[in-house]
Amino acid sequence: MIINSLLFLTSISIYFLIYINRKKISKKLSVEDLPDENRKIHKLPTPKTASYSMVLVFLIFLISNYFFNIYNLTDINFLVLATIMIFFIGFFDDKYKLSALKKILFVSLVTFVLCLISDKFVIDQFYIKTFDFFFKLEEFSIIFTILCVLCLVNALNLADGINGLAIGIIFFWLIYLNKIYINNIDNIVYFIIFTNLILIFYHNYHGKHFLGDAGSLMFSGFIAFLTIYLHNSNVENPTYQISAESLTIIFIIPIIDMLRLFIERKKNNKNPYFGDNNHLHHYLIKKYSLKTALMIYLMSINIPIILSLYTNINKFIIILSIILFYFVFLIQYKSDQKK
Repeated sequence: MIINSLLFLTSISIYFLIYINRKKISKKLSVEDLPDENRKIHKLPTPKTASYSMVLVFLIFLISNYFFNIYNLTDINFLVLATIMIFFIGFFDDKYKLSALKKILFVSLVTFVLCLISDKFVIDQFYIKTFDFFFKLEEFSIIFTILCVLCLVNALNLADGINGLAIGIIFFWLIYLNKIYINNIDNIVYFIIFTNLILIFYHNYHGKHFLGDAGSLMFSGFIAFLTIYLHNSNVENPTYQISAESLTIIFIIPIIDMLRLFIERKKNNKNPYFGDNNHLHHYLIKKYSLKTALMIYLMSINIPIILSLYTNINKFIIILSIILFYFVFLIQYKSDQKK
């Protein structure tokens, strides 16, 4: 109890210490987000330090758990270590503007090594409830795992375009993962993470500091690795709530937005990784206020998940409905723009 309290107080202290000194830190490390009146419409240089407190918390957790075995979770140590490595990929991207190919290679390498270290991070099968059978990946399991991690990391990275959105998505993803999976992670760990996410969201929403690629890559990597770990811890006892369909519903909105963007850019002979203002959140922020845009986006994530968890509606119907409403909104938006 004392150790948990110390960890919690330490995490809060670290957050405010970094927040108070965020401008000095960002200038010293050269990680300021500069406005350009195009894609980055904020008025002043903004520190990309919002995730720095969380990576230090992860580091403290890793060191204390390694030396003192507080939680007796070896695989979680590997998960946290991989998450920290992903953070540094994002940090170097914020500082030196890494190419998309380099980021993909580095994230793939971290995931590949994690798969080699522990099979708890390899997706070798998943349960499809609709057909009541396990789909086994066999020799393609590591490749599939890397693709899943890359998909989630890129999806959240692309969604990190308006204040508070990426953190809000991560917050709700964590809630639902903790809800549907039986896990052996101490509740204090989740409590510390949720508290930090709330603090980050508040200051990020008001434009005080941004996640940057360090934050968006780290949090999405953490979610990806955690999902795989929880999946493998529960895969032998499948339920309707932890089927492949359920996970698809949780992650689908940012992922289909990413896939649409890549297809449209390729169709227009553009680099799929070259940024633009055609994301779902950009359409929302052009049409509504920041507050309303956030509410609509987060509701579009939460309502299908709630329907999936608490009703008997077929999950394939929910998935198809999400895709339908997504494209209906896009068609309506583009039609209004032409008018």
